[in-house]
Amino acid sequence: MDPATVETRLTTVLGAWAAGSVVLGGVLAARPATRAFGRQTAGWGAVDGVIAAAGARNRRRRGPTDPARLRRVLLVNAGLDVGYLVAGAALLRGDRWRGDGAAVLVQGAFLLALDGTAAAALRPTAG
Repeated sequence: MDPATVETRLTTVLGAWAAGSVVLGGVLAARPATRAFGRQTAGWGAVDGVIAAAGARNRRRRGPTDPARLRRVLLVNAGLDVGYLVAGAALLRGDRWRGDGAAVLVQGAFLLALDGTAAAALRPTAG
């Protein structure tokens, strides 16, 4: 796949995920039983939205990111995503942070899939 297409899809999908996370998180945060999960989800969505918007803005201003550089960034992000999964799992152990932990696991899993898929699409081809 063309690297510019990969980058465009990456920011588009992240932006859509961010919007959905903010909306769903807001709804869930209004209910006592799902408040922690909702608050955490909305917070992650807000940050993801800023990242997606900045990526789209930079692409419009400067053109596509160098594919090798973008792949390196995505691989570093994938490592961070694994850390989010570990942190989310640790938060699940206690009753107080269980909702937060579940939300961190959902966000981390999505981001790992997104970053990993985009990095794989940017893998250099032999030849």
